[in-house]
Amino acid sequence: MTTKPTHNKSPGDKKPQHGARIVAANAVRAVFRDKTPLDQALSSQALFHQLDPRDRAFARLIAASVFRRSGQINKVLSAYIKKNTPDITLAVLRCGVAQILFLDTPPHAAVNGAVATLRRSKKTAHMAGLANAVLRRISEAGPAALKHTSTLDNIPKWLRTSWYKTYGGKALQSMADQLALDPPLDLTIKPGEPHPDGKILPGGTVRLSKAGNIQALPGYKNGGWWVQDVSAALPVRLLGDVNGKTVLDMCAAPGGKTLQLAAAGAKVTALDKHEDRLTRLKENLTRTGLSVDIVCADAVRWQDPRPDGFDIVLLDAPCSATGTYRRRPDVLSTKTPEDVASLVRLQQKLLLSAARKVKSGGTLVYCTCSLQPEEGEAQMHTFLQNRSDFRLNSLLSTNCPKGQEAEISEGYWRILPHYMKEQGGQDGFFIAAFTRC
Repeated sequence: MTTKPTHNKSPGDKKPQHGARIVAANAVRAVFRDKTPLDQALSSQALFHQLDPRDRAFARLIAASVFRRSGQINKVLSAYIKKNTPDITLAVLRCGVAQILFLDTPPHAAVNGAVATLRRSKKTAHMAGLANAVLRRISEAGPAALKHTSTLDNIPKWLRTSWYKTYGGKALQSMADQLALDPPLDLTIKPGEPHPDGKILPGGTVRLSKAGNIQALPGYKNGGWWVQDVSAALPVRLLGDVNGKTVLDMCAAPGGKTLQLAAAGAKVTALDKHEDRLTRLKENLTRTGLSVDIVCADAVRWQDPRPDGFDIVLLDAPCSATGTYRRRPDVLSTKTPEDVASLVRLQQKLLLSAARKVKSGGTLVYCTCSLQPEEGEAQMHTFLQNRSDFRLNSLLSTNCPKGQEAEISEGYWRILPHYMKEQGGQDGFFIAAFTRC
């Protein structure tokens, strides 16, 4: 772990001295209190945009570390604070503990930053003394403060129960350990284009150990690659040769799979109901010089204008996204069993809609970045019961990239976040392939 101190500010600089810590604490409170996604909770703050790039990165590092270690942090704090501690004070304390115990920040910097953050407002100034005392005691204890905690504490109980039942205790422990680690950056390379130096993963994904300024990396400006986790790139790679085939990418935005399909020569229709998310796809199409047909419409209701349907329909369905926790650790704190139940109902509607758009003999691929079996295996079985004209096919087994770790059954894959752990892991994913008879 490395220390990431904020810069010293000049006397004439009006930005707060501990700006990164203030932004991090506000973001942590917004995620826990309002279920706001972390990146949105950070970027919605005016102060975040006033910070220099290094301090913005530090703010995100602090906040992300809180969610990577939330259970352990809560256990440590429970010995010193009451359950009714105000949410902003609790957020400041959580950020302080994350810095002291997990980021190797000098204790005096973490303590002073927490105190200064609380003293900025009359509503919280009276809590500065508590923060000072609690964080000093924790810093004095050092690593011993964690002796009664484990990485399993960082997985919410309902998810621990689900994952233990589905994948077993050994896998659950490995997934919990993976949450504690910062993920590397994965790039999908446009065929024939140069790319930044990195480790080549199964399927051709290039993995960089650190992200840094993405736009400054070689090949970004000329559209030679795009950011995409190795797992997210698999559904298209498993399709094999798609050159000249008609493909509907349902729920396409932000568009990583759309770009893959277009770069491979497919005739792609990208369908999504969110205009703002399609804007990002359009920007990436412009940058990469690729072309697809874009439709902004509800995928459940949209009627396919072609008489025979598509050769391939790819449905990367909206889901709980629990498999993405390596990159988005806050997702484990914002999702609930009720969210999963609601998403399952939507996925069922989308699958039936997708089925109607596949031509006879064509292929339907269903995938989610969820670890919940309700959104994967169970969804697949329900679909096969509802549509007797579809069957699982062997496409996924035939086109498996050499070296890719996965639980492979006839017609579907299950990928867990700790697979390829020596290289940094990968997003949890479920993928199933069907043929229309």
